[in-house]
Amino acid sequence: MQWLAVPPFQMSLAAEEAHVRSKLTNDWEHGVNFAIEATDVGDEPVLIGNAELRLISPVARLGDLGIAIGNPEYWSRGYGEDVVRTICRYGFEDLDLHRIGLTAAGHNARATRAYKKVGFVVEGSMRESRYVSGRYYDTTVMGLLRSEFESGEPQQGRAGSGGGA
Repeated sequence: MQWLAVPPFQMSLAAEEAHVRSKLTNDWEHGVNFAIEATDVGDEPVLIGNAELRLISPVARLGDLGIAIGNPEYWSRGYGEDVVRTICRYGFEDLDLHRIGLTAAGHNARATRAYKKVGFVVEGSMRESRYVSGRYYDTTVMGLLRSEFESGEPQQGRAGSGGGA
């Protein structure tokens, strides 16, 4: 992808073809994939990124969101927030999800701000769990409950609500 603003991930042609083929099918095994287009930049829409919503558990109704806007020209212009809000609405209203989670590069403050504007809450951090361009970075874990999205208010964490040891 020429528009990706980070160093390319090295993979064989066969692996890349298999990856792209897996994204052509919108089902819960592979996730529901969306193209992100800027429609306010000229006569024709411009592909600026992609997003994916994967079902983690159909019984518990848990989803996982991923988004990438690769071209820096389109950063900080509201596209990410709009896409995240739209996909969350789809996940909660159409798919009846209870929770949508995501992980973000800890050093990507721009993304974290956009997620928080939609209502995502920081749930934790995985220290030095990403390796990019020769450096380790933390990963921020975030989540959004359907009730928070509908009310516009994040719920406060409840001690002892995890139910596990």
